[in-house]
Amino acid sequence: MQGKPLRSNKRGMGSRKLAHTIRLRGVSQNNLKDIDVDIPLGKLVVVTGLSGTGKSSLVFETLHAEGQRRYVETFSPYIRQFLEMLQRPEVKSVENIRPSIAIQQTNTVKTSRSTVGTMTELCDFFKVWFSHTSSLYDPATGKKIEADTPQSIWKKMLKTHRDKRCLLAFKIHKPEKLSWKEIVDPLMRQGYTRALLTGKDPIKRLDDINLSTIQGDALYVIQDRIEIGPRQKTRFIESATTALHFGSKELFIFSEIGKLIEHFTEGLVSSKTGQLFKPAQPNLFSFNSP
Repeated sequence: MQGKPLRSNKRGMGSRKLAHTIRLRGVSQNNLKDIDVDIPLGKLVVVTGLSGTGKSSLVFETLHAEGQRRYVETFSPYIRQFLEMLQRPEVKSVENIRPSIAIQQTNTVKTSRSTVGTMTELCDFFKVWFSHTSSLYDPATGKKIEADTPQSIWKKMLKTHRDKRCLLAFKIHKPEKLSWKEIVDPLMRQGYTRALLTGKDPIKRLDDINLSTIQGDALYVIQDRIEIGPRQKTRFIESATTALHFGSKELFIFSEIGKLIEHFTEGLVSSKTGQLFKPAQPNLFSFNSP
């Protein structure tokens, strides 16, 4: 089991190799007789051999024992008294060692659903990690769904539509039991003056709209007319926050001539079906969760 030592201690390729290799020198644990071994990091390494050749002595009683011992020593004396401490192995030097997890050869697990992840409780950490780094894709369109906020919308608009004048609007749906007059009159009392309709001249004053000619059951009410620039950040965020509130977490941004250029949703909402999805939670990544 004699490994070829890395002879270069100079800067360059040799030093880079050292950073990716565990170096064991003078291993004399049990029946091992002063051997040197280099183990590459980031690789699947298999140790094989006849019974009694020192496989367990090398892997468990030397490599794992030293890795665990150094890791435990990083804790305070109070914490160390509660942790299992393996004996220091018989080895002259160990370089670039890493904390390790050892799965014993004996099978103490009775269920076929147990894995390395469940036995070491790494699955619990993975669930938390996945919930923070996962992405949601719309089943209807296959496109990525992102939950926007007024701040994130501002950053996107500043990046893609800087120095352009835009209209921020929210959509009002007409319930079956209400008329458009019962909806438009309160809007005007709140200070809203313009809305967007379909046609050649889509931007209309609310008090000039012939309500009987509104097609469909939706009306886009203009919240603000604003130029996208750094000086308008506070005003944009305030207007976007209000529009998202009255627009049921939807914000529509039009050009000056009334052409839709952006559509944002506060929350994980499908742009095609309108389905609302819950944010990722750790329990969604559990093997016990359907």
